[in-house]
Amino acid sequence: MLRLPIVRFHLAVIDRGPRVKSFRFEIPQGHDEIVPKPGQRLVIRTLINGVPVGRPYTITSPVTERDHYEITVQREPQGFMSNWLFENMRAGVAIEVLPPSGTSFFDLADSRPLVSLVGGIGVTPALGICRSAAVGGSKRRIHVDYSVSTRADLVCEDELKTLTAKHGTVSLHTRVTREQGRFKADDLKALAVELPKSDWLICGSKPFQFEAQKLLLAQGIGAQNIHVESFDAVGGAMPSATTEATVRSTMWRTVIGYLLLAAVAAFILQALLDLKFPLLERLQAKTVYSALTGAAIVALLVYQWQLGYVRLRGRIAEASRNYGVHIAIGPAIIFVIWLHSIKFGYALSMALSITMLASLATGAVLGARPRSPRWDGGRRVLLGVHILLTCLGSALAVTHGFMSLWY
Repeated sequence: MLRLPIVRFHLAVIDRGPRVKSFRFEIPQGHDEIVPKPGQRLVIRTLINGVPVGRPYTITSPVTERDHYEITVQREPQGFMSNWLFENMRAGVAIEVLPPSGTSFFDLADSRPLVSLVGGIGVTPALGICRSAAVGGSKRRIHVDYSVSTRADLVCEDELKTLTAKHGTVSLHTRVTREQGRFKADDLKALAVELPKSDWLICGSKPFQFEAQKLLLAQGIGAQNIHVESFDAVGGAMPSATTEATVRSTMWRTVIGYLLLAAVAAFILQALLDLKFPLLERLQAKTVYSALTGAAIVALLVYQWQLGYVRLRGRIAEASRNYGVHIAIGPAIIFVIWLHSIKFGYALSMALSITMLASLATGAVLGARPRSPRWDGGRRVLLGVHILLTCLGSALAVTHGFMSLWY
């Protein structure tokens, strides 16, 4: 049940732009001993039309500020929480504030530079970090590359310029894309040369994030040095289109996973019962047919390694798309296996059959079961087994193919 403590404003709501406001409210009881880290966020929850809705917002006040929290919010046309905040947030309104959280935070005592590539309202982590660095006298080198479509979209530009003028370790470059265009590979290369061995923070729209990651990886920046801050809706019964798409995607993976497990069980059962399929048996006895279906299995096995390849190269956006294809390949493989042979076979053929069926079954379980902290350890073990079985199955399939053609 949602508990809604009363929050009283210490300061007025601050207008930051045509669609942007900062909201400052008291730090709730129980947060007194919690010191947020630069870049962390708060989850704000409340009841909207009787439904609990929560959203994460970056803390834009300095982390040393113990009088209040500040969040800076852009009003979105379809934003349930942002519209509610703009229309209802005033002294005495009930909201719930969860403790500071998020893994995209930065140690201001670190000797490495920090480069923030931010777009639009994605400036909020950089704003909180710069304010914290200024108040705390941090010596860490911080550079903010801030992109907006128009000058009217700039948030706290004057304050950021003042911070850079007073603190030699902080610098700012604003980029109005309709006038100057988006940042390019050469821009990031120059920054990487000027500020070597940097941490890179990316925060902005999804296209902004993907483009920034792609260019940084192309410049040889290690994935471990690239930190992407993305905000997703939390709770509520009024999901955004993105949330609905995620729910549909999860349901689709679950359905595919259970169907694949059923198909694996059906194949094992028909093989053990030695069921007869006269047409298939006649086709499978023909060398050309056997070679074609075998080649199809190998082709599908090779294609499924595309997911591992793009993950190894750190191409995050492609990995997300390839994951769906990877899951869809499972049913295709079991179908082609059935076309290729309805029996387990002997020796190498049996080892290949068992290995591939076990690989498909473990993959089906991974796809069907949603991620959760409870089974994270078991999932990692099962994923390792799945990868090993897939490696072994691929090797056995290629060996079986060469031996069949040779003999």
